[in-house]
Amino acid sequence: MGNTQAWPLMRTTDVSEAFDLAERLLAVASWYDPTWCNLEAWARSSDVLERLADGFPEARAQPYGEGVGGLPVSLSLRVASVVEARETLTAWADITRCYVLWHNLKWPALPELGWEHEEYKYAELQIACNSGDIHCSEWTAEHTVFVHARPGDEARPAWLAAQVGAGIVGPPEPGW
Repeated sequence: MGNTQAWPLMRTTDVSEAFDLAERLLAVASWYDPTWCNLEAWARSSDVLERLADGFPEARAQPYGEGVGGLPVSLSLRVASVVEARETLTAWADITRCYVLWHNLKWPALPELGWEHEEYKYAELQIACNSGDIHCSEWTAEHTVFVHARPGDEARPAWLAAQVGAGIVGPPEPGW
């Protein structure tokens, strides 16, 4: 068992630009299960909770942390397509901090870098909206695209970034 490490490849104030990069990265991946995509948002006020719940009644809401009056609440939603993920993430990013995370994909084998097999265990892709970290712990005006990979293996994220005309834009952080 182990956790990923997450490398930021883009920080932008444009959600659409972040999603465009994510779609290009998804095209490089070989899918294990393309419908395994989760979105997570946080409501720290009743107004935000109401807006999220009204717009997405199918989202699961669960209190977390040491809140008052049932807040804060984490809302989770599983989506089945890239189009649905884009629409939902864009709507949620207008309301609160949130992220979309693609699981169950594979990064390609890279024999030239010593990786003879596809990477499944540590392969994930994430867009954190209104935050610079994967947990969306602090509000920022930027949205960050993260490639999750094997800890200590900067070669694979750098290679993935190069395939889509991007680069690593900051230090990695511990992943999931």
